[in-house]
Formats: sequence, C-alpha cells, structure tokens
Amino acid sequence: MTTRTQRPTARVILAAPDDRVLLLRFVPPDPWPSEPAWHLPGGGIEAGETPAQAAAREALEETGHVLDPSALGRPVATNEGPWSHQGRHFYTVHTYFFARVQSCTVTPTALEEYERAEALLGNRWWSAAELAATDELVFPPGLAALLPGLLAGERPATPARLRWTR
Repeated sequence: MTTRTQRPTARVILAAPDDRVLLLRFVPPDPWPSEPAWHLPGGGIEAGETPAQAAAREALEETGHVLDPSALGRPVATNEGPWSHQGRHFYTVHTYFFARVQSCTVTPTALEEYERAEALLGNRWWSAAELAATDELVFPPGLAALLPGLLAGERPATPARLRWTR
C-alpha cells in the first residue's frame, strides 16, 4: 500500500475588473500528462495558517496581489485527490476562494526556487467563455461552470465539490 503525505492547499480565483480570471501555467504531476496546463494561484497551507491566510499569502507570493484573508469569506469550492511527484505520494484537499482585484498585473513577490526554475511557465487572464471553450487542461476541472455565478456576485451556500480529474 502506498503511503501518501497529506498536503492541504488553498487557492484563489482572482477576477480582474473585466471579469477575466488569472491562471498560471505549469506542468502537472502524476497522474496527469506531463504537458503544460493551467491552475489557479495557491499552494500548501503552512502550520498555524487558516486556509484563507494561506490563499492570501500564496496570492501575494505568486501574483503580487494583496488580499485580506478576512475579506475572502467562505470557500467557494473544494476538490481532493492523490498525486505524485519525484517518487513522493500526496493526498491533497484544495480549498478555493474568490476575490476581485483592481488590475491585471502579475508581479510575483516570493516564488520558491522550484517555481522559478521549473514550475511556473507563465500566466494568462481568461474569460469564462475562453475557459469553457478551451481544450487545454485547466485545474480545477469544473472551474468554467463555477465562474458565471461568482462573477455575478453569487456565492454558493456550501462550497461546490469539483472533480479531481476531467
């Protein structure tokens, strides 16, 4: 039996004034194909952090956008599942938040070495229609369907449960 390390994460759906959302380009780990894909800013929750605090910290580190953890409100979605990287096995529960930002600038402030060297391959602001139409791999699956309500100012009463894989 494979032993998996628990690695909870917090991610944030950043929406610009024109309703486009930011996705970061990366090469996903196993079990997905090793070809560039897209995901939301975010990462591991550190000891002593709440998911909202981790989402705000990761947004600042990866995008330069300053978010108030208390203003993020309740999570809007979750998903979970197993993955592997360099022979290590993990089980992750992603917690997703939604925030509006005032500009489409992306100025990372504290990328980790592996993010600078290999993990982050760029970024792009996407419209909901572009996300719904793309054939590219986008994480989390189901993001495009979640966006219209969020962009209209609607928050789900309980976090949406998104798929782990397509």
